[in-house]
Amino acid sequence: MVNKTLFQCPNCKKPLNKGQKQYFCPNGHSFDIAKQGYVNLLLASHIGTGKPGDSKEMIKSRREFLDKGYYQEFSDTLNNMVVETLKAEHSDNISIFDAGCGEGYYVSRLKQNFSAFYNTKNLDMYGIDVSKPAIQYAAGRDKDIHFAVASSYHVPMLNNSVDCILCLFAPRDEQEFKRILKPSGKLLVAAPGPRHLYSLRKFIYDSPDIIGQKGTVEEDFKLLEHKIVSYSITINDKEDIFNLFNMTPYSRHSDAETENKLKTTGEFSTEVEINIRVYQKA
Repeated sequence: MVNKTLFQCPNCKKPLNKGQKQYFCPNGHSFDIAKQGYVNLLLASHIGTGKPGDSKEMIKSRREFLDKGYYQEFSDTLNNMVVETLKAEHSDNISIFDAGCGEGYYVSRLKQNFSAFYNTKNLDMYGIDVSKPAIQYAAGRDKDIHFAVASSYHVPMLNNSVDCILCLFAPRDEQEFKRILKPSGKLLVAAPGPRHLYSLRKFIYDSPDIIGQKGTVEEDFKLLEHKIVSYSITINDKEDIFNLFNMTPYSRHSDAETENKLKTTGEFSTEVEINIRVYQKA
């Protein structure tokens, strides 16, 4: 059985069809489907040296931390915003694409949220990440979402094919997003605010900067909505505390003393502050 998809061939940009064991395009390019169900569409020319994306250890920590529900309030707010945004489309078929989906926590919860009122057979969902371990986890989480190893700077999606793009704490290429979005499509960008995880940074660094991730889109998009999700979390499990640290970029710039101090901390409270912005093509 052959199914049409919204993926495009990374070699020739033609549509990719999905067979039992491979994705293939009309020009004869083919890509094997891994046993977990994902496909690797990342070409060597799309990456530099070494293994791209987050490591297996970071991904494992993020999966375990998110599955405990610490970011569920943010996830629920995001889901409600996506649902309300897409309700106005009045379409029988909805396509959603998560650019930099990581281990699939947010996109899989979004799908579960949609299933409460929408026929998921008409819901076409896709996720990509440059990290192969992340996509392996994501594909294991939900077999009905199309997952691929791919770069957000070389998005393997067809032109004007997507109703909604999610870009959550991930790098992005706005021109690629503009290319794949339908004329009425929406882009949701989530980025940390200035106070996000400030207490964690204060615990790690002597002089933590109050910084945020650039979450605004500059060109070719019009801002429709901006919401700030802000709350505190208290973590009473040593493993959860270390997983939070290990899943962030801060773990790349810390020493063994900091890691040992975190591993012996029994309770920790910190802030969650995330900006969610909804855009439409201008």
